[in-house]
Amino acid sequence: MQKSFVLWVIWFVFLFILDFSIPFFVLTDVPALKGSFLFWIVWIMVAIVSMFIMFLNWQENEKQNSRG
Repeated sequence: MQKSFVLWVIWFVFLFILDFSIPFFVLTDVPALKGSFLFWIVWIMVAIVSMFIMFLNWQENEKQNSRG
């Protein structure tokens, strides 16, 4: 298995854990939902940028593999 694949899996598992732990455990004492929504907006941006970078690297790897 490629090292980059393992690192991406670890990164997305970390994001998945953050997605549940921060709003439901860390922000439970915040009376307004603003904190959770702000967190999820930032989380979504990080996830989208991560996927974009991963897809760019995947495209480069496919081009290198097709060349030989």
